[in-house]
Order: sequence, then C-alpha cells, then structure tokens
Amino acid sequence: MRLGMMQPYFFPYLGYFGLIHATDEWIVFDTPQYIRRGWVNRNRILSDGKTPWKYIRVPIAACDRDTAIRDVRIHPDRSWKRDLLNSLEVYRLLRAPFYAATISMLETALRYRHEHLSELLVHCLETCCQHIGLPLRCRRFSELQLSLPRIGTPGEWALETARALGAHTYINPPGGRTLFNPSAFHSARISLRFLTPQLPEYYQGGLPFQPGLSIIDALMWNDVSTVRHMIAQYVLESDAVSQAA
Repeated sequence: MRLGMMQPYFFPYLGYFGLIHATDEWIVFDTPQYIRRGWVNRNRILSDGKTPWKYIRVPIAACDRDTAIRDVRIHPDRSWKRDLLNSLEVYRLLRAPFYAATISMLETALRYRHEHLSELLVHCLETCCQHIGLPLRCRRFSELQLSLPRIGTPGEWALETARALGAHTYINPPGGRTLFNPSAFHSARISLRFLTPQLPEYYQGGLPFQPGLSIIDALMWNDVSTVRHMIAQYVLESDAVSQAA
C-alpha cells in the first residue's frame, strides 16, 4: 500500500492532489498545531488584475496558539460562504468556461454546517475529488487510534504511521526531504519517495499565468479530464538509500 499524509488545506493546489493520485490511502494529519496565516484555512485565486491574486478564507473562531487543527472551530458568522462565492465573481467576468460547474461543486462542498474546520476541509476534499473523478481513500489521523512509539522528530510521524498501517511505500512532497531519515525507512522495508508536481501552464483569461493557485482556479479554466491529466503530471523520486539498494 502506498501511503500519503499531510495536513488538511482549503481547496489546495494541484500538487496536493498529485499526492493523492500517487497513493492508495490518504491520511489527513489533523493533530498538529494549527498555524495562523498558513494554508489550512485559506488559499489563493485570481484577482481582478490590480493584483495577480487574492486570498479566499474560512474565518476561524478565537483559539489558543497551541490548538490542534482538529479542535479549531469555524467562526459562527455564516456570511463567509456567501462572501467566498462572491469573491469568485472575477471568473465570471473573465468568462471562465467552467465557472458554473465549479460554482456548483463549491456550493455542494459548502452546503453543510460544520462546526470544526477539519470536518469542513475533509468534506471539501472529498467533494472536489468526486467532482474531478479522482479516487480518494481518506482517513483522519485523529480517528486511527494508532499505538505509536514516542516520536522524537517530525519525520518519524510518517515512518511510524506507515509502519503501523502496513504501507510498503510512503510518498511526500520534496520540500519535506530534510525531515526524513532514509535509512530508518530502509530498515523498516518502507520505500520513501518524493513527488514533484509539474504544474503545467494553462490559459487564465489572458492574464499573466499565476502558478500554484487553488485547484478552484484550474477547474474554472479546464474541464475535469484536463485537470485530472494535470494532476497526474509529476515526477516520483526515490531516496538515496533505496536507489543504492
């Protein structure tokens, strides 16, 4: 089984979905500390041309600095959903060909009243994958109830989770390469691989191309089969120990 595990993000960019495409099981890592001004509750979309892009956000209720992602609550003001959809009006003005289909998907994803941010993020991920036609087998780390040994370094979370779930391969973005001990994975007979997305350029209404925006942007400009093809464009690298072996 090929395993991937990352924190939940709000309609993440294409590379996040590339990791899902490359894995058999996806773990939503919802127990780390929530980081303000990160990607957990916000992402980027095209702007009106005055600036290249702008943020979309899920407003968060006040919480302590050390609050885990799973315990973060959404602000009770429900108007944020309407405001978010209104912020996407720029795509209608730019005549994005798949505006209506994407808005319909978003309305479905945002229809339910979730108290906790992590519940919303998982629901949005599932809805988006279903819309794209991307298979997703997803579980939350907080619900696994794994008996893991004491974790000494950030990279050990992946190793011990992969070992506990019986994974033969663990796939991670290349940005986290320095967190991992390839020898430890090799000793556990788990292949450690790193996925680099290609992020192909596509038409964005005649504006200068902005890479790495939320998948919402790609879905506005491309049909779902094209988006699936974009998601599948990545390079998988093995760690040095596995290559030597």
